[in-house]
Amino acid sequence: MTRFTMLITSALLISVFSAFYAVPALSAAEQEMPKAMAEAASAFIEPVQQEPLEKATEKTEAYTIITASPDEQPAAAPANTAAPSRNAPSAAGITAAEWEFFSAYGEDKDEDVIEAILPQLSAWLSANPEHGAAEKALFLRANLNLKLGNYKPAVLDLLRLLQESPGSEVSAAAGKTLGITADKKLDKKEKALLLTIAKGSGETGKAENLAFVLREMAGKFGQDFYEPLTVEFTEYFRRFPSYAGLDVLQLELGNLYAQKKEYVRARLAYEKLIFVYPDSALMARTKRLLGYVLAENIKDYFAAIKVYQDITNKFPGTPEAWAAYTQLPRLTEKQKQYPLAVEVYENIIKLYPDKPEARDAFKAEARVLRENLSKPAEAIAVLNRLADKYKDEKAIEELYLAAEIARKDLKDLDAEIRMYDRIAADYAADKAAPKALLDAGQAFEKNKNADKAKEYYERIVKDYPEDPVAKKAQKYIAALLKA
Repeated sequence: MTRFTMLITSALLISVFSAFYAVPALSAAEQEMPKAMAEAASAFIEPVQQEPLEKATEKTEAYTIITASPDEQPAAAPANTAAPSRNAPSAAGITAAEWEFFSAYGEDKDEDVIEAILPQLSAWLSANPEHGAAEKALFLRANLNLKLGNYKPAVLDLLRLLQESPGSEVSAAAGKTLGITADKKLDKKEKALLLTIAKGSGETGKAENLAFVLREMAGKFGQDFYEPLTVEFTEYFRRFPSYAGLDVLQLELGNLYAQKKEYVRARLAYEKLIFVYPDSALMARTKRLLGYVLAENIKDYFAAIKVYQDITNKFPGTPEAWAAYTQLPRLTEKQKQYPLAVEVYENIIKLYPDKPEARDAFKAEARVLRENLSKPAEAIAVLNRLADKYKDEKAIEELYLAAEIARKDLKDLDAEIRMYDRIAADYAADKAAPKALLDAGQAFEKNKNADKAKEYYERIVKDYPEDPVAKKAQKYIAALLKA
């Protein structure tokens, strides 16, 4: 419609409505709209109703001229909308046309064009992994990445092709391209590993073989192929939501993040496995890895303690429980959770009595009781239990420590003397025995008990006359007699 026509039409409409409202007293005949004006107005209002006016008024979708009283406002005309195409292509047709588009532009040598096409092609593949042209699209994406020098995502696409379309022409071409790429980009050892992975797991299922490739690539090439691998893991989870081994892949993904020092992502990957696959056989292992990341990398010690405690409670007797017990004492002490530390040490002693760490647990528990909880008497009791269990020369050191605690912390002479007496009794044939008797005599002397001191010195002279300590005992006796 020209500007002139629009102006004329607008003028006609204004004239129509002005006449309509301004002259209400005209007769019905006089009020009829002139034919030319009606045609002009109808031509301006879309969509055009190609029917006589009296029939058009019977259809709700047609626009009509509404007769109104002078006091009423005219109704607003509805907004113009474009009619849908009657020949819209089907979804399948669009998908096929999109592939033809990518196939055509895949031959372009312009790197800017390739970089622009790649994400679109990836989106198409993600949406249509089972399409008849998917293997060609996958091979195209691999070649486009190789043109750009991105050999790592290309390698993953080629491996995927070998598993998804074994025996096809495209798969054969992918195998050749993979070999050439490996020769150019990998050393001899890496190439051998890659080609072994390319052979697959021997399973017949597509999901199983692709999972095998992901696990092997993550384990053997994880850090080098980190970026494209994480993309492939995500795509696999979306594509095979019912695969029975998703928990295994989830664990591998967490390990991949941890290797790359992406510790927050590793934490979330492990926690997702725990949350989504509660019956997984990998639960204890996953929690152990989570605890380690929390404690050693993220430094969330309270969260780590909680995870390790959960392991010890739910998986007793397992290697993971033992690993948790080796970590818990340090963490609980670091966070000043001393009662919990004592409990952990007691569990180690009880559950793992034959491990060397059990002995360390006795000593550590005594230390915490004495130094952190101000319970010296309980510390002495733990050291005595240690001596009861091991009865070796090393236990003498723990009994001497108990004597020291009694002397310094408790100021309890009797408790101190009991430790010396025990050493002399339990290790009578050892050189520690006369020394313990001498220390007992010295303790009595310091406490102004000369008679008891002399008694212990005399025992040394009598029972251990050849021991060098006997000469000291004789000197102490002589000194006491002169006093």
